[in-house]
Amino acid sequence: MSAQIHTLKTGDPADNRKTKNKVEDHDALINSIFNRLNVQLLQRVSDMLDNADSSLNMLSETAESKELKAKYQELTRLLRNERGNIDRAFFIAINDKINDSAKTETDELALVDQDEMEEMVVITSMYSNAMNNYGQEVNNLEARFEYLEMHSNTKLPKYAIDPKHICEAFQASLKQVEISLEYKLLLFKLFDMEVSSRLGDMYKSLNQIFIDADIMPEVVYKARNLDPDDTTADSKPTRPAEHKDFTVREAKYYDPQQNKSTNFVPRSQEEIGYFISQFMNGFTTASGEGIPESFSTIPSDKDNYNCFSRNDLMTALSKLQNKVIKKKKTVAKIDAEQIKRAIVADMGSSKGGAVTKRVHVLDQRNIDFVGMMFKEITNDESISKIITNLLMLLQIPVIKAAMLDEKLFTQEDHPARTTLDLISRAGKGVTDEKDHVFIKLEKIVDSILQEYDVDIASFERAVEALQTLISIEEEIAAENERIEQLEIIKDHARDVVLTEMRHMTSNKKLPKKVQPLILKHWPTMMCNRYVNHGKESHEWLVSLMLLKLLMKCLQPIKSGAQWEMLYTNHQPLVEAVNDELYDTQQDREAIDAQIAALKQTFLKMLDDYGYKLVEEPAEETAEQATTTAAPYVEEENIDAANDEFEEPDHNEEIAKIEEQTKIAREKIARLPSDLHPGVWFEIFNGKDKPIRRLKLSVILTEVAKLIFVDCHGVKVIEKDAGDFANELEKDQSRLLADHSTFEHALGTVIHKLAA
Repeated sequence: MSAQIHTLKTGDPADNRKTKNKVEDHDALINSIFNRLNVQLLQRVSDMLDNADSSLNMLSETAESKELKAKYQELTRLLRNERGNIDRAFFIAINDKINDSAKTETDELALVDQDEMEEMVVITSMYSNAMNNYGQEVNNLEARFEYLEMHSNTKLPKYAIDPKHICEAFQASLKQVEISLEYKLLLFKLFDMEVSSRLGDMYKSLNQIFIDADIMPEVVYKARNLDPDDTTADSKPTRPAEHKDFTVREAKYYDPQQNKSTNFVPRSQEEIGYFISQFMNGFTTASGEGIPESFSTIPSDKDNYNCFSRNDLMTALSKLQNKVIKKKKTVAKIDAEQIKRAIVADMGSSKGGAVTKRVHVLDQRNIDFVGMMFKEITNDESISKIITNLLMLLQIPVIKAAMLDEKLFTQEDHPARTTLDLISRAGKGVTDEKDHVFIKLEKIVDSILQEYDVDIASFERAVEALQTLISIEEEIAAENERIEQLEIIKDHARDVVLTEMRHMTSNKKLPKKVQPLILKHWPTMMCNRYVNHGKESHEWLVSLMLLKLLMKCLQPIKSGAQWEMLYTNHQPLVEAVNDELYDTQQDREAIDAQIAALKQTFLKMLDDYGYKLVEEPAEETAEQATTTAAPYVEEENIDAANDEFEEPDHNEEIAKIEEQTKIAREKIARLPSDLHPGVWFEIFNGKDKPIRRLKLSVILTEVAKLIFVDCHGVKVIEKDAGDFANELEKDQSRLLADHSTFEHALGTVIHKLAA
């Protein structure tokens, strides 16, 4: 008896180290990581720029419009001039990211204004795609940084290595060259194709450096004998001593309640190949619930004389395959036993109705093995029903492929198994037979049924067609999703900024001349601060403090102390407002006009009230000294400014916001830890309504909202995070597993046979 024991190395030098290159010094280890990161990123960006001519020419050839084609051609010319500048700028930017250890991860919602908004949305999309492709490697790397940080007094820049910061470094490098936004967006597309989406191997190599140094190595699953004595006086060991411990990937067959399992389940390609070969060649038997009779039948020599030949069998299968197109709905539901009966009936009818032979046991095993796999495909809840029916049409071609080539079960890139995987991937969110993606998939399946005989080329052509289809549809869906995200971001930006503006301007008087400054230019600047730095940042707090001070100074003067405060602060306040607004991408002439209007307003207020001033005592009171000691625009006076300008109503509003934020965080915390944009779900859409297959696109953390899009990137539904957490707990909505259709079915069948 054997069971699976999960062991996790912790870095203790006494605990089974398998590293070849020990790295004792943490600083040397970190340097090794970032040197590798630096070298590989710079190499990839250099390769992208070196190959830009050919890449852009290819994109130009496939462009849908002459205008877009012309843009690609113009960008090719621009890159020839700016290539060196971008290369150097990226080197500087990525090292700035690495060396800025004070930064922490900021998962604030991507929200920008004008050109920057477009760029930030593109970066968000690239980051989401990257995490879909190799997110686990990134998470493992960050976990290892955190582990190392616990054993070090140094704050490590662990978030500098994630895909988002790499994309932002490329964004920073483009700011150093004179390229318009439309060409920047095309360059972002090229960067995503050539660099961002292809960093999985780099992250694996970075993780390996940690593994070699025993810093949180990968979880190792070991099968170990749990019985007190695996042998008795009358029995032999269940397996050789050298196989007492061995490494496997997973052990689904292990029963924790019984604390035991019956047999070892193979997981490596070599083990799987050997295991299947034993069954297919008759050297191993298996029996039990759900296991076909052929697997418990031992083939004999007389089978070679009393059975249909392999050629007869292939001919019969081909005839049955030809009937599939005409009777799709019927054939999609047949199982292995029905296929075997149909084969026998066909071969009997071709010989005057007399059946004198049977299907060889080994051929039955091939049919049954594939039949078991397709049965598991029908049970795979990650595949929609209409896509499952489409896959079932390929059951006979796959049986033929298995008979012709046993490598189908061990060769990961075998065209037949790749075809099944790609159909599932292309139809991930497809639930309607009228969907244009389903129609194209159906045509590809039909072509296999019409063409496939013994030549695997029809599957190879199907793989090419599927890859092209997926590439086109993913690009269209990504563009649609980007547009949807932009609209979502704009709406959220408006809500956040308008809420703050209402709090600051309620019950306040605002001179008409400065209204554009307060109600238009300043909110735009606040949007940029919110997006680029976050709501807890110094930059955001300064923008709020300056707005409070502006509103306070613009109120009618009613006392000498108020006049003194305005007199002391108006000049540095105007300068600070001017500097802040000049950092944004807004019309400079309009800003200059508003700054001039603000100056005039302050001077007029000082002049109009000046004649009313009563002569004050020569000595300042402590309160006056505090008021006039330093301009409020200084950093150290932010808290003081907040205290001075807070009012009871405003405090109540702030308390409400804080309570809402707390509730939102609690809702988000209830969601699964592996929930992130790009994950697919079956979404509960209310009683008496069909369940939708949708992808999570955006998480609005401050308001605890989840935005879902369909397979075409179009927004379908919003969900409150708390409601969605309840739906997941009740299994009304559920996560769709992201796995290879073929491998999942193969693993499940092997599990049944081995256990």
